[in-house]
Amino acid sequence: MRSTSLTHWVLVLALSSAALPRAAAAGAGGQDPQSKPVELQPVKVKFKPLFDVHMRFKPKKTVKLRFQLLDAVSAAPIQKEKVIFSLRHGQETTMSTLTARVVKPGVFEVPFTPEGPGQYTLRVLVRGARMGEIPPLRLGVVGVVDGLTEVPAEQDADMQRRARTHGVRPTSR
Repeated sequence: MRSTSLTHWVLVLALSSAALPRAAAAGAGGQDPQSKPVELQPVKVKFKPLFDVHMRFKPKKTVKLRFQLLDAVSAAPIQKEKVIFSLRHGQETTMSTLTARVVKPGVFEVPFTPEGPGQYTLRVLVRGARMGEIPPLRLGVVGVVDGLTEVPAEQDADMQRRARTHGVRPTSR
């Protein structure tokens, strides 16, 4: 008798749980005007760098970059568990994850130590927000890249030679 009773309750439980999604869907179909289907809306994020984004950084020097991340609708701070900061150098295909520290609610600090000169791309992803909600941030690092040196035209010997050969002639009126 006991095994029949246990089998009976397992069957009742299985049928009850199987019927629950159908009952919720039936309510959403218009039978219960109070019930509406739950749709997850993407999180809207307010992102603000708290440093000069046009600043040029130096290779091998650690700088602590600060950012503010808030829910755009409620102005509530975004939780650390929901945020990923990643960094890419130049045209590399791999991105490294940066460790963020919460300075105060909604304000994050990320250490940035560029390995060498060039352009870096910092991406901020927030769980629940649409991909691309926060545009990538470009960070420039000064220095010589792969042996190339940019010299102003007036100091470039090749440009001076071309100017003498094909120079601009003053116009007379």
